[in-house]
Amino acid sequence: MVHYETDGGIATITLAREAALNAMDRPMRQELRRALAAAEDPTIRAVILTGAGRAFSVGQDLAELTRDYQATGPQLARLIYDEWAPLVRAVRELPKPVIAAVNGTAAGGGLSLALACDVRLGEPRTAFLAAFVNVGLVPDSGAAHMLVRMLGLSRAMALVLRGEPLAAADAERWGLLADVAPDVETMRARARAWAERFAAGPPLAYGAIKRVMHEAADGAFEHVVDAEARLQDVLGRSEDHREAIAAFLEKRRPTYRGT
Repeated sequence: MVHYETDGGIATITLAREAALNAMDRPMRQELRRALAAAEDPTIRAVILTGAGRAFSVGQDLAELTRDYQATGPQLARLIYDEWAPLVRAVRELPKPVIAAVNGTAAGGGLSLALACDVRLGEPRTAFLAAFVNVGLVPDSGAAHMLVRMLGLSRAMALVLRGEPLAAADAERWGLLADVAPDVETMRARARAWAERFAAGPPLAYGAIKRVMHEAADGAFEHVVDAEARLQDVLGRSEDHREAIAAFLEKRRPTYRGT
């Protein structure tokens, strides 16, 4: 479900659950954590994170959530703390440049992963979707923090409240994408070119640059993750969230009752 390849000091990590648009269940999240740990190898000088098929990743596997709810009830704070936030943190804290080659949609947790990367490249079908509101939840895994820091409160609020895709051209104009290539193949070639440049650069300086830039921009990432997790736990027990999940799986519009 996650492919890890190395070549010329560059690691390419590919989310490869194409039939599910790279929705991530527990085994896939575990595989991604192992791939990110492998990229700590000092011979790896740059990392490309991308998706196979039509999407980068649509985030959390909602079918898995339904199974978990039936077994134990909603445990969203634990899911964030134990699985999703560590993935985002691993990308942010990897002491080498990480390039997201965002093919198609990055939604929910997939959006969080893309935002955690140092550089994001896109193609005409690229879209960023803060899908949390569509299932009656708040942004999590640091997405709220990163969106506000990158976009400013006004644009971030509009994106999160509407729950609609931000197309590639607008994402580039807003600064979420460093470049939009004319097609997927060109995007991947450009991601490789960025990675080759980084691989030939000073690794100690890149690691230090990441630390100081995040320190300059963040200040409160962990506090935001805590707030997200607390709110997600409350909302995860709501009838509106259960209705949203059921509607998604049944391919119908949800009916929200505010409970």
